[in-house]
Amino acid sequence: MAQDKLWTRTFIVLMGVNFCSALSFYLIMVKIAEFAVDTYGLPQSVAGTTITAYVIAALLTRLFFGGQIDRWGVKRSLAIGTAVNAVAMLLYLVPMGFIPLMAVRIAHGFAFALMSGSAAAGAALVIPRDRYGEGIGYFSMMQALATGIGPFVAIIITNIAGGYAPMFATAAVIAVIALVSVFFITIPPTEKPAVHMHADKQKAGGIASLVQLSVVPLASTLFLVYLGYSGILSFVTSYAAERGLSDAVSLYFVVYAIVILISRPPVGRRVDRKGENSTIYYCFASLVVGFVMLAFAVNGAILLASAAFAGFGIGATQSIVQAVIARDTPPDELGRANSTFFMSMDLGSGIGPILIGAAIPVIGYSASYLALAALAACAALVYFLVHGRK
Repeated sequence: MAQDKLWTRTFIVLMGVNFCSALSFYLIMVKIAEFAVDTYGLPQSVAGTTITAYVIAALLTRLFFGGQIDRWGVKRSLAIGTAVNAVAMLLYLVPMGFIPLMAVRIAHGFAFALMSGSAAAGAALVIPRDRYGEGIGYFSMMQALATGIGPFVAIIITNIAGGYAPMFATAAVIAVIALVSVFFITIPPTEKPAVHMHADKQKAGGIASLVQLSVVPLASTLFLVYLGYSGILSFVTSYAAERGLSDAVSLYFVVYAIVILISRPPVGRRVDRKGENSTIYYCFASLVVGFVMLAFAVNGAILLASAAFAGFGIGATQSIVQAVIARDTPPDELGRANSTFFMSMDLGSGIGPILIGAAIPVIGYSASYLALAALAACAALVYFLVHGRK
């Protein structure tokens, strides 16, 4: 079970692996479609499939391999994921056609999903149970840090080098560091009780063998939150350009990431002391305010203020939900539970751009962001019904 203190070697190394895997991901993500256009002369619509293939591979991996993390063990799953990730990163440096590139993207999606799911399961096993909020806050903070550093580093490297090879090489080095780091962690074993083994045999072949059903109600809250987040991620740049705020929007995700970094540790400690209900409703309210401010952003200050409110709302909600799932899930089911948790985020991020992209030509950006504010309020209601009122 969990160790007596939070800052153990394994926890620190797991944070490093989480950071490195996310950093390598965002280094590649921000430039991969542009790379396909420049290298193969493809239209943007076709080049965009390099991102789609990755997302679909990650989603299917979480669906069909989430339970495998529990069966293989966290350290073995993490070793497999980081090894495949390192190989995929090195393959980006090899000249290839577009079809082989898509195969590498699929392998990369598999690797990242397996890495993130097993690292989260490992963190849940080594964080003291009475410090889950704080521990998960620090752990997930690493991914938030990578979202700000990764794109920035990729843009700097490609601008200075005038090509993509140095960017891929940097990502490959980071991926190899993550792989080597896995050998320095020690995950406490989890014994699978006979009753669970029997239940697994009964559930084999059904949906319960693919997802953690006990997590689905709470994860549905996060699905709604990330559906709204996708409206920011996919359309805030074009929205800002329409309003003449392109200079300010360049700092949008920097402000977003800084707020997450500052807020997660104190939020985690408060959740540990007073419970999730003491904080999460403020997070939903902050997200509603962020979307409303975004809908009426008439200058750069309001636009960046909306980033701060949205960053707190989305970042803290994600961290709290992840901590609650880790706290309430039996240790031998953490792999499937964390995969279900990440799946809810992937689905929201994947479906959102389609729905919101269809709405914007009809009702416009401002009305779309007001609709997302209402969606955030609905997420609070769903949370109350499925978890908060208990």
